[in-house]
Amino acid sequence: MSNSCSACSTSRICPEGMTYVKQELTKYPKKAIVACEGACIKGEVARVAANILAYRLQRNSAVRICLGDASTGNSGMLELIHRAPEVISIEGCPLHCGINILKNRVPDLHATIIDTSKLYNFDRGKYFEIFDLPREQIEEYALAVAVHIENKYFKE
Repeated sequence: MSNSCSACSTSRICPEGMTYVKQELTKYPKKAIVACEGACIKGEVARVAANILAYRLQRNSAVRICLGDASTGNSGMLELIHRAPEVISIEGCPLHCGINILKNRVPDLHATIIDTSKLYNFDRGKYFEIFDLPREQIEEYALAVAVHIENKYFKE
């Protein structure tokens, strides 16, 4: 038995992603949340913060965009981005890879970019890998980042 998704490999469509998009398209447009997917602590904090923001804190006002699908697939994530009143890119560091990856496909995309590495501190000379810190610590940083973004970009 193969663990690969045959629909994903041939047509660049993620069935679960497409289901999510179809559900979101039945609702009012929401702010699109894109996130860094970096392999270090900073990327993990950005990713988890985006999930907390879109799936918990601002579920009715934010839609979580799959960076992989939006930049390479055809499941509808780009439609959610194009209809969004604002795109917020939660970046783990000053490289802003998440939004820059997406701009390969949507060159004229304008986004609010948040460098989350400025919002919390840890010993960056000592720790890098996501398992270097306890999961609870990463989630604490991510929650603080998500609350900061909520207070600055969702409170009106």
